[in-house]
Amino acid sequence: MTTRVLLADDHPMFREGLRAMLDGRPAFAVVAVAASGEQAVAAAERERPDVAVLELRMPGGDGVAATAGIRRVSPDTRVLVLTSFDGDREVADALAAGAHGYLLKSAAPSEIADAVAAVASGASVLSDTVLATIARRSAVPRSRPFPQLTDREFDVLEALAHGLDTEATARRLGLSGKTVRNNLSSVLAKLCARDRAAAVVLAHQAGVGPG
Repeated sequence: MTTRVLLADDHPMFREGLRAMLDGRPAFAVVAVAASGEQAVAAAERERPDVAVLELRMPGGDGVAATAGIRRVSPDTRVLVLTSFDGDREVADALAAGAHGYLLKSAAPSEIADAVAAVASGASVLSDTVLATIARRSAVPRSRPFPQLTDREFDVLEALAHGLDTEATARRLGLSGKTVRNNLSSVLAKLCARDRAAAVVLAHQAGVGPG
């Protein structure tokens, strides 16, 4: 099935190059383009795309505001931020607004296409570069951040922050996969994190994870 894509970027050359790259692949169809956050929200409401690919900083409402707006007017549209800005605050704000992925424009065309496909399939995507940037810029960790978490919940979060999946986390902690998933649900609720990727971002900001 073809993935319907909305592109929003205020740089025409990049936007049209991205459009040509995606339209040149049979898995994608670019159904709308926008040059501002406001245009992106209007296009999403009109076209109901599967994925919206957004620049973070645009006139007429930035990518964070556009992400929140798109999630409001077209809840089934998934959002991938594609930008040059790699600060941990930008990443956290975008994820908090409802973005399902965050990728840098320096990524190869194939990586961008793979990210669009992954987000369309229901996955959350954070590039290795973005994760490394978050880890590098994290504050010095406290001995035990997130005091609202139980020890087991913190252990699960720490394992995920080191890149382990559910099965690997279960093996590391000697738990069942169901127990890991239950603890992860508690972590998301207590940290007010939308999903696993958002929780990992918060963990890295607190100094939990690879340093």
